[in-house]
Amino acid sequence: MHPTLRQLAALTTFAVAAFTTACSSDSSSGPVTPTTGSFTMSTARGMTVPHTFTDAAGSKLTIDGGGISLNSDGTYELRYKGKLNALTFDLTDEGTYKMAGATATFTPDDGDPAYTGRVIGTTVSVDDFKIAGAKFDLGFAK
Repeated sequence: MHPTLRQLAALTTFAVAAFTTACSSDSSSGPVTPTTGSFTMSTARGMTVPHTFTDAAGSKLTIDGGGISLNSDGTYELRYKGKLNALTFDLTDEGTYKMAGATATFTPDDGDPAYTGRVIGTTVSVDDFKIAGAKFDLGFAK
């Protein structure tokens, strides 16, 4: 008994569907490999660091620099230092991060709200990171 044309078409369709399913990947359901490495702060609000920002009241905030480390276990450490008027600071924000494509979500361990950024090649950008109560977009590079 020979298969009919209809049976061959059905069998071919089934085989193609099975092969496509077996070979396809759905990155949204599988683990995302974290981007890792250490990056040096290069900008704050688009200005090269170190840079001094002055608010309307005349208060001065100098961001001297810092860095961010993205670890293979999904943790991060963001370091920043500078001066608020006469007060010198050297602080660290630590927590976990998750990647969705190029977008990173940073969740601090201290309970502060999560913030986002992007990891593209050898650069990391962080959006709306608070320093001395003000929000800063920070740029980091290898």
